[in-house]
Amino acid sequence: MIDIAKKKLPSPILPILAYISYCAAGWFVARGDIAYYVGQLNMGDVFSHDAFAFFLGGLVPFALYMIITRFVFRTMHMRCGGDVRSIKYGLYFAVIAANMLLFALKFIYISAPLYSALLEIILDPVVTIAFVSLYLWYAFKMQYVEKSRFRFVLTQILGAFLAMYGLLAMINLIIAVA
Repeated sequence: MIDIAKKKLPSPILPILAYISYCAAGWFVARGDIAYYVGQLNMGDVFSHDAFAFFLGGLVPFALYMIITRFVFRTMHMRCGGDVRSIKYGLYFAVIAANMLLFALKFIYISAPLYSALLEIILDPVVTIAFVSLYLWYAFKMQYVEKSRFRFVLTQILGAFLAMYGLLAMINLIIAVA
């Protein structure tokens, strides 16, 4: 198998790419939400631009991703040892790929704009957890961490993603109701 962690990109590049991918994945919903609130609050056209919606749409998911992965990987590094940095490096690629697929899938929102909040709650966790699970299977095959400790890695990472998307689902429900 090809080892994706062998040749690494510079460290600031991957978070920037992850943020842009989260922006792309959240663009359609943010665009609709901002248009609705600008119309309701008579705020003018300053905030209703697509570029503003693009960069605002990925802000909350990216911030949650960075905070949660920082804590998860700190505990994994102390508890598991091994090549946890390679797992974190590859996880960026899994998240970026999942977000790009989500961006392509969210063109559905054009034909069903009223269901965007519900589709956001369903599509995002299913696609992202599928990509992360496939990546973790790859990391298991590459033996980045000892096989006896990989169960801990698996539960920590997938649990963190489930918690993150549960929190995002609550935020989306609150925004959809408000």
